[in-house]
Amino acid sequence: MEERVQTRLIEITPKAREEIIRLAPVPGAAQLRIAVTRGGCAGWEYRIEFAAAQPDDIEWQDGEVRMAVERASTARLEGAVLDYEGGLSGAGFRFRNPHARGTCGCGTSFEA
Repeated sequence: MEERVQTRLIEITPKAREEIIRLAPVPGAAQLRIAVTRGGCAGWEYRIEFAAAQPDDIEWQDGEVRMAVERASTARLEGAVLDYEGGLSGAGFRFRNPHARGTCGCGTSFEA
């Protein structure tokens, strides 16, 4: 059986980690799953959800947060940074992705 727990594919900033822990549906059990799917105006969009890892996911622990990335998404996510921006308008998680050649005007999808 292949080992699913590996080193981090995505860096999580302290702000993003705090927000993930705060939003976790079960206190003390933050399990975040990330994937890249076809969609959005630029071609690819991020899917972030609190969900159990799937059998083929890449998993790792980052402090108090358990991470899972869909294996098919690793080429588009490796080396990315997940951050959180607060504020009254436009608050949310943001990716700084070295594989993104451009983003759409609303910032929710990217071109790879």
